[in-house]
Amino acid sequence: MAEFANNPYGFKEAVTIQAERVFDSCSDRDCLEDLEVVFPDFESNQLVNEAAYAKARCCEVTSAYFSIEPIQFNKGFYSVDITYTFNIEVELSASTSAAAPTNVVNGTAAFTKKVILYGSEGGTKLFTSEANGAVSQNGCCYNNPPRATVAVADPIVLGLRLVTIPAFSACTDATCETAVTVPSRKMICVTLGMFSIVSLSRSVPVMIPAFDYEVPSKECTSATESPCELFDRISFPTSEFFPKSLEDSASNNGCGCAGSDCK
Repeated sequence: MAEFANNPYGFKEAVTIQAERVFDSCSDRDCLEDLEVVFPDFESNQLVNEAAYAKARCCEVTSAYFSIEPIQFNKGFYSVDITYTFNIEVELSASTSAAAPTNVVNGTAAFTKKVILYGSEGGTKLFTSEANGAVSQNGCCYNNPPRATVAVADPIVLGLRLVTIPAFSACTDATCETAVTVPSRKMICVTLGMFSIVSLSRSVPVMIPAFDYEVPSKECTSATESPCELFDRISFPTSEFFPKSLEDSASNNGCGCAGSDCK
């Protein structure tokens, strides 16, 4: 573009890129009280039933499922349902004694929250080569929904309870002429604190100033040195040999349930 040749800002030209524009977002802190922890196998459930003591070791978000629906009579606004799945690592003991052996089991919990955000209107059908010609749509008049994203930190375990459910009788048919006794069992309820940011965005063309194409200045290097030469280039980890101060501990982001430092 000739009109940008002698511009005072130094850029070469104006170019159009396809970018994700965030139309609306919100941040939230959720206290999720008494979520039931579900264990997938018989052995884990048996350990829960035999436990007298339980505590959480760590918790992480493993998935988030979105459901986006337009709000009737309020164009451009959408109801976003987010279903979180958590993986919770629990330490169990059959006795409250500190010397009693412990077992570690992994369970899951789920929680669904709803937020209402503005996502603008999209009356066009969006086709992309990545989708192989398929169009993203939900009904004849809802062809281009916004894209929902959530940024979430690993939850804080605020509390964990070992709850005993007493035995009870249950009917075996509609007439309730016969009944069976369901034995007592134990279940684990967890309370989580979670921080999240939810956003609605759309892909839009944006014009930006361009200076020039960038060529990396760093040269590629091959790992031709011996393992000992590579080891000599690693700085000595001095901080690992001294206890951390309170300020250093506060800046630590923690670890996931699968992390090697999660103990």
